[in-house]
Amino acid sequence: MQIQIKTLKSTATILTTAMVVFLMTGLQGCAPAGDEDTEVRGVVVETVDVTRGFIERTIHLSGDVVAGRSVRLFGQIPDRLTSVLVDVGDEVRRGQVLARIRDEGVQAGVDQMEANLRSVQATLANLRVEYARTQRLHEAGAVANQTLEGLETQLEATIAQEEQLQAALTGALASSQNATIIAPFDGVIGERNLEAGDLAGPGFPVFRIVNMSTVRVVAEISQERLGQIQLGMLARVTVSSWPGAIFEGAIINIAPVLDPLTRMTRIEVGLDNEDGRLKAGMFVELDLVATTVEDAVLVPIDALIDEFRYVTNAPLISAGDQAGMSDLTQAQVYMADGNTARLREVQIGVIGVASVQITQGISVGEQVITTGKYQISDGVPIRIRNSDSETEEGGDR
Repeated sequence: MQIQIKTLKSTATILTTAMVVFLMTGLQGCAPAGDEDTEVRGVVVETVDVTRGFIERTIHLSGDVVAGRSVRLFGQIPDRLTSVLVDVGDEVRRGQVLARIRDEGVQAGVDQMEANLRSVQATLANLRVEYARTQRLHEAGAVANQTLEGLETQLEATIAQEEQLQAALTGALASSQNATIIAPFDGVIGERNLEAGDLAGPGFPVFRIVNMSTVRVVAEISQERLGQIQLGMLARVTVSSWPGAIFEGAIINIAPVLDPLTRMTRIEVGLDNEDGRLKAGMFVELDLVATTVEDAVLVPIDALIDEFRYVTNAPLISAGDQAGMSDLTQAQVYMADGNTARLREVQIGVIGVASVQITQGISVGEQVITTGKYQISDGVPIRIRNSDSETEEGGDR
């Protein structure tokens, strides 16, 4: 029995020793690696290098294209059109006859006035001869003063009658000339409202003639932005009909009166249109260039924390909205300091469509965080992912 008990004790001792060795070995395998093997983990972000470049502040509006010059042509004689010589789209020259109106009645009046004028002129010629002869006789004492004075009065009345008939004839001739509708300038027929045989008159236009070599873009601007524009300001126009094309012009007119209901006023931008691509009535997008900076320190507008929405007293401006200038030029961004995020106060200037000018707080070559900025805070570890190569710095590759 004693031998058996000793054997059991020896076996227990051996098992206990083996278990201790096993546990120690396992604990050693689970021990943390040295600092050189520690893996740095953090929030994955994307960064962009701070650069220098050109930026501009624009005011975006919408507007309509109107002809640079547009005139409606009426028939001044209330009679029927005998012929219409042009159609919509025809190019015309100044002085070209576009249509003719029946003018028999007007012409008959002209003929009658000419006949009356000739009769009065003949009478006037006889009176002048008679007056000259009577004046000589009066000087010789052969004719009384009363006779000479009566003849002089008759002569003056006939002269006045001639002048009256001459003025009436001039008016009649002008009316007869109104029997033809003539182009007042070089242009294109934009509208034709009547056909041959229709009744023309002063109340309804026969044609609209337009000159599209230059056009105007008419837009409305709010009272708040009115102080940011001026005559001659550069404007860029785009239209869906010509994707990618930019038409440049300048502000040529700013209306002095605002609509009392909308507090908006009308502006006009003049554009050259020699190629005729812009048509009257087109809807266009308009960008007025208010400010330009040639050599600015730039970061993407996406780098600004919430794009100003939570910056004290700053306007609500977000990427894709109207480019402009902030009222309070202070904002915040996250910078990449190695593998650590650092919150930075910056001063901003001109806000473009996709970029913003930094006037103080950032240097060219630094890295600003654009993606992931809402998942980090000042001092937290980060991993930088290059959006082009999809690689990460500071972690597994």
